[in-house]
Amino acid sequence: MPDTTTVIIGAGHCGLAMSHCLAARSVDHVVLERGEVAHSWRTQRWDSLRLLTPNWMTRLPGYAYRGADPDGYLSARQVTAMLKGYADASAAPVLTGTTVTSVRKAGGGYVVRTDRDTWRAPTVVLACGAATLPAAPSLARLVPAGITCITPAAYRHPGQLPQGGVLVVGASASGIQLADELHRSGRPVTLAVGEHVRMPRTYRGRDILWWLDASGVLDQRYDEVDDLVRARNVPSMQLVGSRGRTVDLNALTSAGVRLAGRLAGIAGGVAQFSGPGPPVRGDQHDRMGDRIPARSVLARRPGDRPEGPGRPRRRCHRLPGPVPDRPAVPAPP
Repeated sequence: MPDTTTVIIGAGHCGLAMSHCLAARSVDHVVLERGEVAHSWRTQRWDSLRLLTPNWMTRLPGYAYRGADPDGYLSARQVTAMLKGYADASAAPVLTGTTVTSVRKAGGGYVVRTDRDTWRAPTVVLACGAATLPAAPSLARLVPAGITCITPAAYRHPGQLPQGGVLVVGASASGIQLADELHRSGRPVTLAVGEHVRMPRTYRGRDILWWLDASGVLDQRYDEVDDLVRARNVPSMQLVGSRGRTVDLNALTSAGVRLAGRLAGIAGGVAQFSGPGPPVRGDQHDRMGDRIPARSVLARRPGDRPEGPGRPRRRCHRLPGPVPDRPAVPAPP
């Protein structure tokens, strides 16, 4: 039974970043990966997907983007190449094709069983990701057998779906991107909308994430949040990785996408929706999105956050100000 100080499970960006930090401190470790480096990015992303964050925000310990398009958005293939280059540059001790089957406590440490070996280590880092398995609602089992039911993890492009209309359930970032792509492919699309967070792609000439970064919103700690449970359940922002292009419910309805309320049930092959009855306008659902409006975030000024114990006030650029310095480190491939 091989021994090591730390077993890291998963060779995505978190696992590789942890490996880099441990290596910098001469801590022996191993990274166990069920597939290849960046396995999920290779196998569970649709063809047109791009990061929601601009390239200048793409950074890991000792590694960041320094290419010719800092304000662009990496594709899934480019993210895969970046992570592979990061693993190679840091000589991460990754064992690919190694599936972890169990982790259990034993003698003050852990025993990690895989389909190849069993490892013993005092510490284990779970870096297998928060969305490894699709979270399909239980009512998905009520979809009639003749209707194709697919999750974003298995979706690649419109051509893999049979002809006909499409119901997209969920209107955060993934939902609006897929609804937009499927509609532009010529299909009639209905989008089931629950809660969501509206956010413009750009504001006053800068990407919205520049503002969130510069104002300190992205640096907010858990103990600075008024309602932590609610904060952890806030839907993701309605964004697409496209420079200057905002896709929200109003844009989708203007293009011809039909909106419905939250998918509440399926009975006798008929979908049932809660909320306003059809036809639903984008501005009706956008009122829910305005519960956390972009303007309330953008109205904040640097230094508005409370100072916690041992928490120095973060130095932010005055808004609007210069783009934050980009790390001078090697560019990903």
